[in-house]
Amino acid sequence: MLAASLVACSSGSDQLAPPRISSAVATRDVVNGDATLVSTVKVTFDREFKLAPGDLPFASNFELTVPLAEGGASRVLVRTAEVAAGSGRVVTLKVNSLLPEDAVLKVRRSAFQAKATGTIDAKIESPLDKTMVLLASKALTSTSEAFLGDTETAPVTPADRDVVAMRQVLERHLQQRQVDPQTLQDALQLYDLIPPEIVPSPKLRAALAALTGTFAEPAIASLLSANNCTRRPANRIAFQEPPGYPKLIARVTYVGNGARVVSVNPYAEGERIEHLMPILAHEAIHCDQQDSLVEELAATAFDGFLYLELVAADDSLAQARTRVARELNIDAIALINSGARVPESVGILPSPGVKTVLPGTNATAGSFAEFIVQAYDTIGQASSPTEALAATYATILAEVAGMPPGDAFDVRYLDELLGRAMNGRVFLTAIVAFGLAPEDQD
Repeated sequence: MLAASLVACSSGSDQLAPPRISSAVATRDVVNGDATLVSTVKVTFDREFKLAPGDLPFASNFELTVPLAEGGASRVLVRTAEVAAGSGRVVTLKVNSLLPEDAVLKVRRSAFQAKATGTIDAKIESPLDKTMVLLASKALTSTSEAFLGDTETAPVTPADRDVVAMRQVLERHLQQRQVDPQTLQDALQLYDLIPPEIVPSPKLRAALAALTGTFAEPAIASLLSANNCTRRPANRIAFQEPPGYPKLIARVTYVGNGARVVSVNPYAEGERIEHLMPILAHEAIHCDQQDSLVEELAATAFDGFLYLELVAADDSLAQARTRVARELNIDAIALINSGARVPESVGILPSPGVKTVLPGTNATAGSFAEFIVQAYDTIGQASSPTEALAATYATILAEVAGMPPGDAFDVRYLDELLGRAMNGRVFLTAIVAFGLAPEDQD
């Protein structure tokens, strides 16, 4: 009998009094490196105790009141309860739910005194708050009208091809991002120095210079210098039809000496520079002519991570209906709804509690990774050597995340890296910008 093993250390009337709860600490269960929606609660009482006689399962003496981010609270039952081995005062609970801070544990007094009424209450200590629990447990779907209807081709204006106008656009963008004066000066100086013979479009020069101060800044040197695997600067970065793939937003090809050509589809010329920045950060990764599904997955994950930071600086980006903007916005939502290791943040692998990453659409993908692989169904090679620029991006983000350096093409590492590197303010601001709300699972 469990009750027989729980020996009270007090005497007299104190022996019959219910113990008090010293602490109740909840942690999320992690299985094979993946976060789950199961919690373990370590409940420590102030002294050893013994149970009152009874037929009820031990776990039925415990329940929780859990505050909800949507408002109100829910009643959560305990799946199992066990006294920790070698202890008469520590109980381990298993709960099929994530528990936020300020959830309340209630323990029936009758578990210790047969005729006692009421409960012993204690607040749960948890690293999660109620908003994080919501984000980790449910898919988010967009309520914004920007995702309805057909996309538009952004019209090209004379300003898009005007050197002075694009410099002003770049400066306004940097000011909106609230960069420091040195970063502002460096970006504007770079814009002035980018060779027009390599990057004819002042808009693309502005988008490239705008990467200054972001984690994707190394893309600039990769494209404009010999500091890349081709040992040559790009031959050309221009608005021109991607060879062989007229519907792609952009594509990297090579000239005879091995230098890269970055072709950005002419339909993207009217897009805002913030919608072109992720595209350039993505294409700059492709260098060694050995493309693969994992390379496209990593490149798209990095460009989506960058785009979320841009949306947080200017939420109007999320409302654009243009072709490039719509694709970036959809990818961003898929990134938000994924994450195996840190599901309350971004990620690329399936997130617990999420069936499809784009609820409310006909998309069937259960994760960002699956969604991107489906989009690149013409690529037959699953893996390829890790590109140097992707490794650089990962190293920069690893420092932000407080993680050791790892392989940017290791999907499990990349999933956790992005989740831990994402700034919470950026994440929540982007969620509001996209008009995301919990999926109705009723």
